[in-house]
Amino acid sequence: MREPIRLETDNGLYLPGLELFLDVRTPGENGFISHAHADHFARHENILCSEPTARILKARYNVADERLNPRPFHEPLDVGPYRLQLLPAGHIYGSSMLHITRKSDGESLLYTGDFKVQPSLTAEEPVFRRADTLVMETTFGAPKWIFPGRNEITGMILNFVNECLEQEVAPVLLAYSLGKAQEAHAILTGAGISTVSHPAVAKMTTACLDAGCELSPPLTFESTVPHNHVFICPPNVIRSEQFRAIPNLRTAMLSGWALNKNAIYRYGVDAAFPLSDHADFPGLLEAVRRVSPKRVVTVHGYTREFAAELRRRNYEARSASGGDQMEFDLPR
Repeated sequence: MREPIRLETDNGLYLPGLELFLDVRTPGENGFISHAHADHFARHENILCSEPTARILKARYNVADERLNPRPFHEPLDVGPYRLQLLPAGHIYGSSMLHITRKSDGESLLYTGDFKVQPSLTAEEPVFRRADTLVMETTFGAPKWIFPGRNEITGMILNFVNECLEQEVAPVLLAYSLGKAQEAHAILTGAGISTVSHPAVAKMTTACLDAGCELSPPLTFESTVPHNHVFICPPNVIRSEQFRAIPNLRTAMLSGWALNKNAIYRYGVDAAFPLSDHADFPGLLEAVRRVSPKRVVTVHGYTREFAAELRRRNYEARSASGGDQMEFDLPR
């Protein structure tokens, strides 16, 4: 039997055979950054990432070119005894999974980073490749997290926006500046609805545009929301004095957590819609099916719960953070 590719989890995810950290927040010599969200970023000496993510990292964090080792999707990269390949993750534009093969015996590992199974308007379609070990994020890894279909969610958002516009109320969509904000921008543009973007959103939309994402250029918010426009802004802006000074607004939060019944009270908004850039519970199971691994390591979110679910389905699975409640077959 082949030995699995060694993965250390004590201080973040680390591949000792490659001397490579995976999406850790502490800077090291070599790091793989799956996408440009802050909770996956560190200023490593040598950063492996996709070409679009490299462009976005430079725009968002002013990362120097000499730190970046951008790679095209699907192109093999030989590093010592291993062959690496970046695959689209479908999370946000430029997000990537990392597939590793040990050349001596063909043993393989797939690290997903954050990913989504269902297609979106702004992220590349995800590509899952078979691997012996699957290291996967499980943000929504419990059975209660089942998102409506894309058309249904789009309908919810457009109904809210059109109702606001008909009542001459300015609709505000609260979405993280990188990822869901561009998805909201694409949804509204496709419906022929004009948008104005908070400067943080406009900066990231422009960065995605420059990196190759097919988006219309953003109109940047200055002090007022133009007539018949939707204002797209980050959720934290809702607490600012500038935001409170804008008259006649109605707010909606875009988040997978909107499935919670108390979401509108939690976020202090008028509406909440479950637009997510993560896989839901069925999507996580679909990813496992596509990869067909011998073993699974879960990271982020419902790690123990999803690992237990996989064990019930006869997979070898554990949480990277440990503390799994292992099941035993007791004699009857």
